[in-house]
Amino acid sequence: MKISGIASTILALVLVMPMPIVADKKPETPHLAFVKEFVRELSEIEEIRSMGEEDLKKDPKAAFANTIHVATRFKLELGSQIRMLNGMNLSDPYGTLIPSITGFYEEKIKVWDRLKEISTNFIGGPIEGVDYGKLGAEVPELRAGLEYLDQSIFQASPLVFATLMDMKEDSKHHVNHLIITKAERAELIDYINTAFGKKLDEKNPNYTVGTAAVLRDYFKKDFKCSDEPWE
Repeated sequence: MKISGIASTILALVLVMPMPIVADKKPETPHLAFVKEFVRELSEIEEIRSMGEEDLKKDPKAAFANTIHVATRFKLELGSQIRMLNGMNLSDPYGTLIPSITGFYEEKIKVWDRLKEISTNFIGGPIEGVDYGKLGAEVPELRAGLEYLDQSIFQASPLVFATLMDMKEDSKHHVNHLIITKAERAELIDYINTAFGKKLDEKNPNYTVGTAAVLRDYFKKDFKCSDEPWE
């Protein structure tokens, strides 16, 4: 089977994914529904991040209160997203994709929990016995942890796109079709463009926006759709 460019990279990623130890008996979720949900989750996370950034600009002195507010919103949203994804299931070779994503979300909740706890100590202080210097030094480490988790989700974006690839070969032994129609692909591109706007074209976007941009760019490549003729 001859596969070139993007398809080759994606297939290589799929083939090295670890297989689930126990098969999930839930019916398989339509792959398009999973991808739409993943994009929706990215947009919700970016909206909370952007809102927190704008609020901080308006009142820099309320940094700790802002962190508590944002952390609470992130925890609620991530918890909702975990529940949504836990109701979905993908068959092999994508069987570990959803559990991996929810695992990243669970770790992010832990980090936001800790940031909320630290901010609460500062906003309510001073408290006897609390080492505020040590707490302050912990914040950059937690932020680095969040960046690492967001980067991990970003690195999973090719596999999210791969769920919409049709691995059947054409007459030239190429893999170049998607399992969605032209209209469905156009709808996905429009959804991403609407949700993220000009942020998609920034030179150094954050990982959440970057993940959405990667997906959009994959959809804009020259893959054929399910309602286009096979060669």
